[in-house]
Amino acid sequence: MLRSVLSILLFNLCMVTNASSETFRAGALSTPGDPYDILWQRFSQDIKHESNRRLDAELLVRGEVGGEEALMLAVRRGRIEMAIFTSSGMSAVVPEFAVVMAPFMFDSLEEADYVLDNHLIEPLSALAAEKGLTVLSWADEGFQSLYSVTPLRTPIDTAGYRMRSFQVPSSPLFLHALGADVAAMPFPDVIPALQTGLIRGGEAGPMTYASYGLAPVAHYYTLTRHAYSAGVYAVYSKWFNKLDIELQNAIRRAVPGAAEVRDRIRAANTADLLKASQTGSTVHEPTESERDAWRAAARSVPEILIGEIGGQAADIYAHIIVGKAAYAANRRVSDDK
Repeated sequence: MLRSVLSILLFNLCMVTNASSETFRAGALSTPGDPYDILWQRFSQDIKHESNRRLDAELLVRGEVGGEEALMLAVRRGRIEMAIFTSSGMSAVVPEFAVVMAPFMFDSLEEADYVLDNHLIEPLSALAAEKGLTVLSWADEGFQSLYSVTPLRTPIDTAGYRMRSFQVPSSPLFLHALGADVAAMPFPDVIPALQTGLIRGGEAGPMTYASYGLAPVAHYYTLTRHAYSAGVYAVYSKWFNKLDIELQNAIRRAVPGAAEVRDRIRAANTADLLKASQTGSTVHEPTESERDAWRAAARSVPEILIGEIGGQAADIYAHIIVGKAAYAANRRVSDDK
């Protein structure tokens, strides 16, 4: 009799546990072994622990859903509950994200981190919320630079040069300011286009350049560091808001912190640049005069970009300027100590 009662209790406990478990889908564009892939694998374990096994993540993080456009559509339709988006991907839905990628907006990674964490997370999260996306944390891609099939030292070299632009509106504006012949195309078409001469260069971060097939067909990489791509971890708000507060907090705890993500990505970017230089690519660090020339060519782009975007773009730009000033003031105080 006692054995029967215990069996029934155990069965009922299992039924309650199974009934309270929920599987959600997380999507991204990582590759096996890259920093984000490693963090996603850890997230899938952490979310079980943090939620007391009430949540389980189905990972579709190696491009199974498609590119960022397809991923964004899937999240906004509730087919995928969680994803990472670059600044470029977010700008398709929240155009103001493009202001972050305006050329030479940030002078260093440290400045970008300070401004994003202290002056941009709230206003950009509010704009994302209006589009049904809840921002959980910053992701990171780092600075974009120029890859090419021939050396690019100054904007004189990009005059008439056929270059691929991102979907983010700051990208074609920047390339046009350099005098380039601009072509928009999805990333899967880029390598064939470089091989056939349809394009001769474009913009990419170190990881994309060195590890996604660009370096073997575009042997030159000029470290202009002209655009910073932050990106975000985001969830589908309708799903997230239906969860109880304990599960919402569990997800927030399981998502990697911005500092850790940045450290991992930046270490990978450094390693990728070294790998590229050791396998036949020429990685060029511009001189001060060359960097001044790139900056001068792009000087008018932020104002044009803000005008094209409209909405709250001017406000986001103002937040950035205030943040940059605060960062500079803090640096001066630290230097004086």
